Amino acid sequence: MTKLIRFVFGWCVILALLLGCVRIDAFSTSFYEQFYKESNLASQIGVSEGDLNKSMDMMLDYVLGKRENLDDTIIRYGKEVEVYNEKEKTHMMDVKHLYDVAMRVLIGAIGIGIGCVLWITYRYRDLKKILGQLCAGLLSATLCFLLVIVWLGIWILTDFTDFWTHFHGVFFTNDLWLLDPATDFMIVICPEKMFFTLVVKILIHFMLGLLPLEAVAYILLKKKLPIGSDG
Repeated sequence: MTKLIRFVFGWCVILALLLGCVRIDAFSTSFYEQFYKESNLASQIGVSEGDLNKSMDMMLDYVLGKRENLDDTIIRYGKEVEVYNEKEKTHMMDVKHLYDVAMRVLIGAIGIGIGCVLWITYRYRDLKKILGQLCAGLLSATLCFLLVIVWLGIWILTDFTDFWTHFHGVFFTNDLWLLDPATDFMIVICPEKMFFTLVVKILIHFMLGLLPLEAVAYILLKKKLPIGSDG
């Protein structure tokens, strides 16, 4: 039973860290502003930098629940136009739902992880044995997760388009995410290169957070931190 509890704890840490990185990086307005500036996207699509940033901020705020709708206008090629059409607005409802589910998973992972710590603490009531169990659980869960992350990394780096297509196929039940640059402004301001850069950034930050934890856990166990009975 203890092996299972500590393994679940390890996965809770991994999920919480990964989804935490998604929450921080995906909603960093500075990331999008820098990407737009470096790619000179505003001048290419006929809008001002202010309206371009405003359009992205609208999406981010909507997903975060800071605004109720995506109704607004911008100036494009000298004409006032609606930022997003009905198809795009409906798709963003799906995106918001997906984000809300992800955040519930994040909270759940934190809660279950705390529950695992409390169970192990009650079971052993010895600081060294408790730490030994938690370290062992994190390391064992990470060994499994590394297989997944390596596979995903190779997939993302070799064929991001295929990865991104399958991602949407798994997490969305309709084809509203198949946007047309000729009619849908959202895909114009969210090019594939931007998503590629964002996904890589999230994975890098995730690994930078996970590796120190793994190093500490490994060092503690190498110093013969007692794991205790696995009963």
